[in-house]
Amino acid sequence: MKQIIKQLLAVAILLFSTLSTWAYDFEDGGIYYGKNSDGTTVYVTYETTSYNSYSGSVVIPSTVTYSGTTYSVTSIGDDAFWGCSGLTSVTIPNSVTSIGEKAFKGCIGLTSVTIPNSVTSIGYDAYISCTGLKSVNISNSVTTIEQGTFAYCSGLTSVTIPNSVSSIGIYAFMGCSGLTTMTIGNSVTSIGREAFRGCSGLITMTIGNSVTSIGREAFRGCSGLTSVTIPNSVTSIDDFAFIGCSGLISIIVESGNSVYDSRENCNAIIETSSNTLISGSQNTIIPNSVTSIASSAFSNCSGLKSVTIPNSVTSIGSSAFSNCSGLTSLTIGNSVTSIGNEAFTGCSGLTTMTIGNSVNSIGRKAFCNCSGLTSVTIPNSVTSIENEAFTGCSGLKLVRLNATLIKVPTLEIFDFYTSLSFIIGETVKSIPKNIIGSRVSKVIALADTPPTVTSETFGSSVTSSATLYVKKNTVSKYFLAEGEGTEKVLTFQVAPSAG
Repeated sequence: MKQIIKQLLAVAILLFSTLSTWAYDFEDGGIYYGKNSDGTTVYVTYETTSYNSYSGSVVIPSTVTYSGTTYSVTSIGDDAFWGCSGLTSVTIPNSVTSIGEKAFKGCIGLTSVTIPNSVTSIGYDAYISCTGLKSVNISNSVTTIEQGTFAYCSGLTSVTIPNSVSSIGIYAFMGCSGLTTMTIGNSVTSIGREAFRGCSGLITMTIGNSVTSIGREAFRGCSGLTSVTIPNSVTSIDDFAFIGCSGLISIIVESGNSVYDSRENCNAIIETSSNTLISGSQNTIIPNSVTSIASSAFSNCSGLKSVTIPNSVTSIGSSAFSNCSGLTSLTIGNSVTSIGNEAFTGCSGLTTMTIGNSVNSIGRKAFCNCSGLTSVTIPNSVTSIENEAFTGCSGLKLVRLNATLIKVPTLEIFDFYTSLSFIIGETVKSIPKNIIGSRVSKVIALADTPPTVTSETFGSSVTSSATLYVKKNTVSKYFLAEGEGTEKVLTFQVAPSAG
């Protein structure tokens, strides 16, 4: 009996395996169909789970007859043509109302698509990675461009979103690097997260006047985009919507917008209620009424040359100007109190910088890898400098510390690659550990009373090679301080000079 049960189980497993391999109910003219539950309609499907049965030109009929019954073809099923790299064209009849999920995923030989007006829905990732696709004609009946529908169609050059569409889903056109023009119809109300991310070839774009929301990173990395106009219908722009749009020279918010503005023709997007600049361009002039620069507002804006942050601004957000490699000069106004993490990291072209005298905190890696900087002055208002704030600033020759830091960093603030001079200002009372990592040739102490330091204030290579310069009338004080226990001042040779 047990043997019979085992044999039956083996047959059942084999039968189930066979059924799961074959996805269709019948085949006609080289096209595979599955029957719908209504008994009168069918959908186009694939032959087996290998998904790659089709090649060349495929013409889908509006009806098909099998075993004496005529069926209407109403949909293209999920995965129907997935991976059919030899497929060059598909003609979709007007009887089809829906295209399934991943229906044409990876059909790299497909060059053009016409979606008839009968189609009302297109599933997510339907044409994802169709890299050979150059043109798309979307029907006037489609209401939603779903998630990833045309993502990574790198050959696609232009798209017009018809007025029937009300929403563009997340990742819908992400990675369409060949896309140069985009017209978003007047019925679209929302643009999803990362919808056009990485469309680096996009030059012109028209946003319809019904759009109310633009998702997070919606146009991230659209480096070819030169101008953006935000219609007055937009009431929500999520974080980083235009981050990495390095070619932007013009940003305009239409007058009458209740949430955002581009006051004084500033070429930026400002949140009106908070006076926060949320997105800028290479031609932005920050108005005196702006009080904060949002995170990543200018990130990767490589065309930005100079920035003056007015006295109205009190805070600079994290990564606000990160990787603005073309930035050469920077003036931070006297009302700024905090500079966020990585605010100017990677600004390799920055050569001159003035930090306002109200700044009290400088964030982690705030100026990391600003390799063009030759000098830095830390004003006496600063009480906190976070880890690695100036690491990788390989061009630094002079650092002046006028501040007595209260918060002690756990990692080095400076880590120099060339010989430099370090000036300790007149009002500095103490210098915590982890200030300098290596290779300081000269330390100039201007304070009349030797500041308190620890054995970890300067790196080992500093203490073995640098010379301390002090004012002549303070030489005796510094000599005395040298002998006071473990919390002693620098163990360098003392030279009686102000430097």
